[in-house]
Amino acid sequence: MKHYRGIRKKLTAYIDRFLSTGETVENIRDIWYKFKGDIESLKKMPDDKWDIYVNRLIGEYLYELFLDGDVTIYSRLNIITKGLSNDTHTYNTPIVLFSEKPTRSTDLLSEALLCGIYSSAGQIPSFESVNVAQYLNRTARHNKAYLIAITDFDPSGESIFHSLAEKVRTDLQLINPDIEFTAIPVLFGRGYRDIVSRYPTYTLSANRQNKLNQAWIEKGQTLGVELNVVENKAELLESAILKSVAPEVVEDLSRHRWEKQKEETMLAGDKRYLELHEQLKQRVAEIRDEVASMETVFNAKWSIPIDAEGVKDMTREKREKAK
Repeated sequence: MKHYRGIRKKLTAYIDRFLSTGETVENIRDIWYKFKGDIESLKKMPDDKWDIYVNRLIGEYLYELFLDGDVTIYSRLNIITKGLSNDTHTYNTPIVLFSEKPTRSTDLLSEALLCGIYSSAGQIPSFESVNVAQYLNRTARHNKAYLIAITDFDPSGESIFHSLAEKVRTDLQLINPDIEFTAIPVLFGRGYRDIVSRYPTYTLSANRQNKLNQAWIEKGQTLGVELNVVENKAELLESAILKSVAPEVVEDLSRHRWEKQKEETMLAGDKRYLELHEQLKQRVAEIRDEVASMETVFNAKWSIPIDAEGVKDMTREKREKAK
């Protein structure tokens, strides 16, 4: 754990005080709002810079607590990334496909593989890499998990994947050190010269303040390729998966797909199931008609807070005494 001093130490005390309440939030910024008014006296910079400073510190501090062994902190706070999708199947393969921008190729492969997709085009907040690691821990099979990325072929794309892969590796090691994690960057060809000769390119900015670009330029790599112009993205992703994902992981997925198809085929031709299913549909329809025919009274008094139960309770059967 870092040793915080001065304003940072005072701010982390406020964060600790909030964490001790056990409250949940929707995002890291919500934590700031819990004590925003109490820390106005600490502000020694313009509002916009103070906003960035405090929220960055909260993010850093929570991740420090995670790295220090509090591996459930994000789950307790209920901070969940919106960048991770397609992760709620009843069966999930331990693969996350990463792309800076959503593509049809990743969507189609995700459905075929029953795996997650993570998208981000900028700096990756620590809680998001933890969410990816938690997903891989939850879905790991044969103690194996994979992060497969297809990004722009340029310094930024290379950097964002490397950063994400290292963070997920670190997070997963803390959550479950038994998992063998593999990060696979999908390249558009065999090295720089091959790639820039195959696809339309753009010239990297030579601004010396851009250290990522400068590192490429110093190696004689002055061009980049954007993912948008690569038409064979699906084939490249498929090739990486075929080469890298363990056969036993693929076998589990294949067996699951086969079993589900077999169940559907057998049920479709099973006389008893079809009879029961028809009876069930008929009974559901009867009950719906019965409910629809009931006389009700409506009391338009909103519950506080507004929730499903409160809204439901605004309607009563007529024979009941309305509240």
